[in-house]
Amino acid sequence: MPGGLYFRVLGPVVAERDGVPLDVGGPQPRAVLGLLLLEAGRVVSVDRLARALWEDEPPNSWRVQLQGMVSRLRRNLGAGGERTSAPIDTVPPGYRLRLSDDQLDLLVFRREVDQARRHMAAGEHLLAAELLHAAMARWRGPVCADVVSPYVRQAAADWEDLRLAALEDRIDADMARGHHDGLAAELQGLVREHPLRERFSGQLMTVLSRAGRPADALAVFRDARERMVAELGIEPSTRLQQLHRAILTGVHGAENADAVRGLPYVVPRQLPADVVDHVGREGLLAELDAVLSSGVPRAAPPRIAITGPGGIGKTALALRLAHRNREVYADGQLYARLGTADAADVLATFLHALGVPPAGVPQEVDERGSLFRELLATRRVLLVLDDVTDEEQLRPLMPAEPRCAVLITSRRRLSGEGALRAVQLDALPADAGLRLFGAIAGPERAAAEPDAAAEIVRLCGGLPLAVRIAAARLRTRPDLTVQDMARRLASQRDRLDWLKQGDVGVRASFQESYSALNPDQQRLFRCLGALEAPEFPSWVPAALLAGDAAEAERLLDDLVDVHLVEPAGRGVTGPRYRVHDLIHLMAAELADPADRVTALRRLLGGWQDLAATADAELPHWYGLDPAPAPLWRAPAHMHEAVRAAPFSWFDEERVQLSGQLRSAEKQDLGAVWPLAQSATTYFDLRGRFDEWSAALHAGLRVAERTGDRLGEACMLGLLVDCESSRFELGAGLQYAERALAAYRSLPPYEHEPLPTAPLDEHCPPLEEARRAGDALGVGRFAFTLCLRSRETGERGDYLSLLEEATAAFEACGAPVAELWTLKTAWLAHLKLGRIDDALASLERGIAIIMRLGDDFESTSVVGEIGTLLVTAGRLGEAGELARETLRRARAHGHRWDEAAALDILATLAEASGDRHAAVDARLQALALWRRLNAEARISDTMARLAGDLSVSSLLQG
Repeated sequence: MPGGLYFRVLGPVVAERDGVPLDVGGPQPRAVLGLLLLEAGRVVSVDRLARALWEDEPPNSWRVQLQGMVSRLRRNLGAGGERTSAPIDTVPPGYRLRLSDDQLDLLVFRREVDQARRHMAAGEHLLAAELLHAAMARWRGPVCADVVSPYVRQAAADWEDLRLAALEDRIDADMARGHHDGLAAELQGLVREHPLRERFSGQLMTVLSRAGRPADALAVFRDARERMVAELGIEPSTRLQQLHRAILTGVHGAENADAVRGLPYVVPRQLPADVVDHVGREGLLAELDAVLSSGVPRAAPPRIAITGPGGIGKTALALRLAHRNREVYADGQLYARLGTADAADVLATFLHALGVPPAGVPQEVDERGSLFRELLATRRVLLVLDDVTDEEQLRPLMPAEPRCAVLITSRRRLSGEGALRAVQLDALPADAGLRLFGAIAGPERAAAEPDAAAEIVRLCGGLPLAVRIAAARLRTRPDLTVQDMARRLASQRDRLDWLKQGDVGVRASFQESYSALNPDQQRLFRCLGALEAPEFPSWVPAALLAGDAAEAERLLDDLVDVHLVEPAGRGVTGPRYRVHDLIHLMAAELADPADRVTALRRLLGGWQDLAATADAELPHWYGLDPAPAPLWRAPAHMHEAVRAAPFSWFDEERVQLSGQLRSAEKQDLGAVWPLAQSATTYFDLRGRFDEWSAALHAGLRVAERTGDRLGEACMLGLLVDCESSRFELGAGLQYAERALAAYRSLPPYEHEPLPTAPLDEHCPPLEEARRAGDALGVGRFAFTLCLRSRETGERGDYLSLLEEATAAFEACGAPVAELWTLKTAWLAHLKLGRIDDALASLERGIAIIMRLGDDFESTSVVGEIGTLLVTAGRLGEAGELARETLRRARAHGHRWDEAAALDILATLAEASGDRHAAVDARLQALALWRRLNAEARISDTMARLAGDLSVSSLLQG
């Protein structure tokens, strides 16, 4: 072996003898030498050398040229220029470079690295570091840096991994001996240059954590993971993940692999048991399943907030979802019932569940949240956060890892942030409630008494907790029937007591929400318990509280937020709200009796105020009696809304008004008659005689009890109109006599004048009937003009038209129609203080009733006029009257007039010989008379049907 010869390839290719550089020739000889050095001690075939020189297109003389290059290299490398002393041997099929390990820097480097690794394994970190620093110092650049041959460059690149591995070893050795100065900056550069080499990332994480920068260390892991997932589609290695977890759990040093690998990888399984008898909400379950199990990449973890009042089934639904998706979130499931718990305590519990020792849990909640998010950064974990109170409590518990998911339950509506999806649970529909009842009480018991089971579900308001408790009570009491339980629940006073079993109860569930309210919110909730019906418009809280409307609205929104009150759509005056029946019962239990009465008096004033506003927009036959001012007035914008849609407002609030009248009478809240008076025109136009009569009777009873003479007179007079309109003439006559006496006894007062504008200016048929002396025509057109004008809301002189119609009906022999117009005119005279005119009308009406006997019970005004027209052969006019009445009646829901119009159409069909149409009209009329419970009309219609020989077969069918 020639002495003093040394080669370098760790950088540009260099050959030297005794420290003196040798000429190795141009690019091609340099490429040949470089490849021989990289393969030192091994034969390199001439084909490989040719590929290094000319790639795939060697010249025809390539062998000669290659031999010439090797000859020149031998001469340059040989001692004294002697080719024979050069270390290049010809060995078929090519050439071999003979070198000892000390003659090539690459081999020296590899030997030093191997020695250093043995020292590291023996714990001799200083010796290892010295060797590795010396080895790395041999590198002057990339291997064979000045060789341009792509083939040689590719072969040289294989040594780059050795350099990087040695560099990693050198950094490990420096860290092992505690030399960290400059390492962070060096490693940051290396990570940027080699982003997919995990070992550099791990070393940087270790250096940063030891330097007291764990957050920066964890950020390095996040970046490394994102790169690997994005570019390689794989997760970081177990070792890097364990190092990540070691930093999270406080083992920042991670001095050796064993310590890192020894950290526990905990898979928490904290879910409570599934609700095996969960029924209903199948569609929602499938929808939310799809969200949780979707394999589509996402930018943030899905967050599903299930909200609703206590007992609605939020936790049951969340647990069902969680158990159905356990395999999707195989890295663990965490569960916590928050309630009033502090988020910091919940985080500590979660960190322990994820393997963090107590000493590793930070003190500050922000640090705990950061550590929690880091632990979840590489996992698919499902969090179930039960009974969350608000967003502030929730925020520190939210993971950032998109592959995680969060199920939240809360009694409060959560607006949330980011990807929060709010799901509000409503009561179970009847069929699902029955299935739940049967699943717990036993399907046989539910099937044996289906009506009683359905009644229990209804009394429970479809609330799953209530249904469960009722069914569970039955399950433990085989001696009780389903009907027994339904009977016990039927009592509003005792219902919540029966809906309790052990330490679980509906009242207790609601009490949690109530207890979390502030005093003002609690007061409003108690006041809502005083309402007769659980649904109400938005102005009601302000009336109950007698406070600022804006403040009352805010308090109401607070109750909506915690699901003690639910939105119920929108009405004329704005949003409407509803309280669940069982929640309403608890509110009623909590209501203060003294506060309750004063609140309800103000509420009665609000209804009176708005009803008067709506009624003022409707046309009246007669004037109104002066009513006392209401105790509370609604805001101006409410009045504007009601004035714009008076009929819609009455339609919307009809049930509320009737309930308010009952409540006011029962609880002695003061005068009721003003509200009943304001509702009169609406009830009349809609044909709601039963509700009208009930309202007037309530007003009358309160007026009689309190000695309110004007209220008594008003109610008696309106009862005449109501009872006469549904042809209860006997009752109407009694009320008329009492009303006349009541009005006569009143001291003088200012009466509301009636409008005087004529209504008949544009009614040619009426003018023509007048000119022709057609009494029936005058009566008919004056009567229908009154109805039509009232329907369209015209204000004018109805009294003159009614008096003209009365005279005309007397002249043509239409006593029922005469009586109807007469009683309306009579009441107008009473309201104007014309007692003598009213007395005369009353005496005339009594005479008509005495003359008619029982005949008036089987006819109506429209029916009588129609019959007279048919008898006179005026079939076209009769049909026109019937069709107009039918249209008007159906438009306003006036069933009485609808049935009367159908009777006329039946008579016309008979007259024209169309038996089938006659029977069809009478059958429709019969159904309406039955709904109205009009016995005389039912008997008359049945007799007419029975008289038609073709009806018998229809009835049998």
